[in-house]
Amino acid sequence: MRVALLLAAGRGILRRVGGVSLLERGVRELRKAGIERVVVVADDVIAVTEDLPVEVVVDPDWGSGTASSVLTGLSMIGDRRCLVVMGDVVFEADDVRRLIQTPTGNAQAVDRNVADHRATRIQLDGDGQVASLGPDLDEYDAVDAGLTVVEVQDVLMVTYRVRESWLELRQQLLTHGCRMQSTEMQGFWASADTPELEQLMWRRCGPKPTDGVVARVLNRRISGPITRLLLRTGVVPEVATVLAFVVTLVAAGLVATSNTWLMIAGGLGILLGSALGGVDGELARISGRTTRLGATLLGRYAELAVVLAFVLAAGSTRTAWIWGFAAAAGCLLISYIHAVGRDTDVRLLFRREFRLLIFAVAAVATFPLWGLVAVAVAANLDALRGVVLLLRE
Repeated sequence: MRVALLLAAGRGILRRVGGVSLLERGVRELRKAGIERVVVVADDVIAVTEDLPVEVVVDPDWGSGTASSVLTGLSMIGDRRCLVVMGDVVFEADDVRRLIQTPTGNAQAVDRNVADHRATRIQLDGDGQVASLGPDLDEYDAVDAGLTVVEVQDVLMVTYRVRESWLELRQQLLTHGCRMQSTEMQGFWASADTPELEQLMWRRCGPKPTDGVVARVLNRRISGPITRLLLRTGVVPEVATVLAFVVTLVAAGLVATSNTWLMIAGGLGILLGSALGGVDGELARISGRTTRLGATLLGRYAELAVVLAFVLAAGSTRTAWIWGFAAAAGCLLISYIHAVGRDTDVRLLFRREFRLLIFAVAAVATFPLWGLVAVAVAANLDALRGVVLLLRE
């Protein structure tokens, strides 16, 4: 299957969810799933293109119901089968890919885990075929996920009976004996009207499976609310990267003064900067964007600035410089080993958020030299352990 109809009539498709419009998100996931042509059926060409790789078809009669938009789109594609996508749903490419791999006939994406009574209800038979669908079914097994594969000829066969909705068209398909296989959604999907949608998206995409204990217990609790707030503004991930860098630099400057109260404030700032360091990745994963700066560049500079600040706060003695050099070397070695072992199962324990937590605690306790010693010893031992694990791999 190579073509999809994205129903975008009405301006709701331009609503921003997770930092990007529903239209941009939908087109991106469809293309990622292998769809070659995305035909957007809209009420206005200029309003929906957004410089996206799509073909736009205007339906002048879109106000009469979604059936009109579907038929307008199908008349333009010239393909035997087509994926029809409602424009007000959030979905993932993996689910689209599984749906379009249905070899023949009609297929409906369903979700068995959603108890949203506003969604279209679907009753399935023992073979997983759609038996009936509608908003008022008393007994149902799943709900409509907003993605449907159709045989174009089947739809055209029943159009003379339908005047209003895409739901009506599908009901007529079932009435005329056209079989419709169900495919269960396994990834994240939701209606754009789902309460607290962006919070659900953050739970799905924000934390990473590789998060360490400090990230899970502390940093994500700080970064999560900040990310959800920034998503509503449409801020790109690079802005969050620069913000984390600036906050950490300011905190390092406060620590370098060696003033007790300023060091305490600097320690709290280091903790905040560490949490902000995860916001850019969360924004990128939720919005589907990429971040080019990230922790690989500015994060390393910020961490080295913290090490230098602790050396200065410890009196800039020879001992402080020696331990500072050892701490900086350990921090960089751990990052290097992670990069080298990216395709292996090697995962070191003393990650960046753990190191910055040690620095933050040492600053609040006003023991800068001991902070350098702790990071230097732990980081270098962990780096040596990583080398051994890589050699074994």
